Amino acid sequence: MTMPVLPRFGMGAAAIGNLYRAVSDEEAMATVAAALAAGIGYFDTAPHYGFGLAERRLGAALAAHDPAQAAIVSTKVGRVLVPTRQTGTRQGFVDADPFDEVYDYSAEGVLRSFEASAARLQGRRIDIVLAHDLGTATHGDEHARHRDAFLNGGYQVLCDLRDAGAIGAIGIGVNEIAVCEELLDAVPLDVILLAGRYTLLDRRATALLDRCAALGVRVIAGGPYNSGILAHDTIAADPSDLHYDYAPPSAEIVVRARALAEVAADAGVSLPAAALQHPLRHPAVACVVAGLVGVDQVDAMVARIGTEVPATVWAALDRVVADTPAQISPADQLILLHPDDNVLICVAPIAAGDILPTSGGTIPAREGITVGHKVARRTLAAGEKVIKYGAPIGSMTAAATPGEWVHMHNMKSDYIAAHSRSTMTETRR
Repeated sequence: MTMPVLPRFGMGAAAIGNLYRAVSDEEAMATVAAALAAGIGYFDTAPHYGFGLAERRLGAALAAHDPAQAAIVSTKVGRVLVPTRQTGTRQGFVDADPFDEVYDYSAEGVLRSFEASAARLQGRRIDIVLAHDLGTATHGDEHARHRDAFLNGGYQVLCDLRDAGAIGAIGIGVNEIAVCEELLDAVPLDVILLAGRYTLLDRRATALLDRCAALGVRVIAGGPYNSGILAHDTIAADPSDLHYDYAPPSAEIVVRARALAEVAADAGVSLPAAALQHPLRHPAVACVVAGLVGVDQVDAMVARIGTEVPATVWAALDRVVADTPAQISPADQLILLHPDDNVLICVAPIAAGDILPTSGGTIPAREGITVGHKVARRTLAAGEKVIKYGAPIGSMTAAATPGEWVHMHNMKSDYIAAHSRSTMTETRR
């Protein structure tokens, strides 16, 4: 099996796993049937969605309405489901299947997860398998352990499945930019599903997408509405009614979203249509995935796909983003862990252009930086030790200026030496 040619738009299946509200089996079946009839031929799911419920429902619907297996399916690994007696809403899923999840990115865990997904999908061919939710936002201090478990075990299992023709492509499904950079530094990937980080409102992944385009890594853009704030033509007067990244938005985000809505309204263009189509403007993006539940949402997506957004409107929307940067106080973005450290630690997302404090004053951030990563506090020379918590954690492979991201592209550590791209390639041979 080879990497499938992705359609421009796909359906995310979290909602038919009862995300935020209970959905009947009949409504889930009707949603998938309507999507297929409308020509939406790609479906993304995961064990996490309803703790198996979304996969089970998707498998049943595709068996009934796509017996020739013309549609493309992706699912995810990294969580193994185990029986539970817990009831009620769990992690946003209402009346989910009676399972809980255990994180396991090891070779055994990834294989168990894949085989269980295949069973829930009724033996349906799985075209793409993605390691799900690696990164500090999900795992915090455990991120490095889970990342290493994947690189030292689960990744090779996915390669073996792909090389044997059992699946078509492998990658990661995340909503953090930093972990994408980490994995691209370490191993080859076919595809990245990145949610919410390259949208009409949030352009922080631009540099990452540029890198993916250069490497030939295809990107699936998820979360085009940023969890809801861009899903309507007008922005609610009460910010408490809005959601951005599954949480109440900051005042700056609301200002930017309303400015985008005003531009779209003045041009007679649907804001959700522009939001849905925007990610495809980058050459690295092969497909945009939006969550759907109900025939009405399928119909709305089809209408948005068919909406023409003139070049002049795109230019005006781009100016809004450039002119209304979403700022967070610099004091809230970076912390100093030890007075001897030569790096600061990002504790709130940084966008390119944000004004950052350094040892010599302030400087604009050169690129987007996600939580948990390091920023040069002063000029760092090639070969200089990187000091965190008052102790060396690695050394610079290239110089960095104040405010620059200190990461795998300009720093080395024992982890990177053990998991270089060439090492992984040689191992596979």
